[in-house]
Amino acid sequence: MQSILIVAHATPYGTEKLFNSLRIALALKDQDEQAVDLKLFLMSDAVFGVLKNQTTPDLSYNLQQMFEILLAQQVPILLCKTCAQARGVTADMIIEGAHIGTLQDLTRWTLAADKVMHI
Repeated sequence: MQSILIVAHATPYGTEKLFNSLRIALALKDQDEQAVDLKLFLMSDAVFGVLKNQTTPDLSYNLQQMFEILLAQQVPILLCKTCAQARGVTADMIIEGAHIGTLQDLTRWTLAADKVMHI
């Protein structure tokens, strides 16, 4: 099994970088659930991507739904605690299954990963 960590930094909906990182994550999970151990760590404005109750009437995609699909596939999602606090994002504001993590969590995940993608 290959271990892949995706570290996302991009703002949701401002660019397509976060959207594309989630597309990559979903494609990796579609390959073979047993072949990839995938983890997502959100930093900077990417922490806004897991806010509850998103409505995107003008877009053809909804990041909350994409994150929920990954969570249903047992993909752990952590938010940078410092980044979340700086932006006023609290645990009760984020979707169920995502959690606020620490730099130590990111460090452990990085050391355990075969590949790390920064997007």
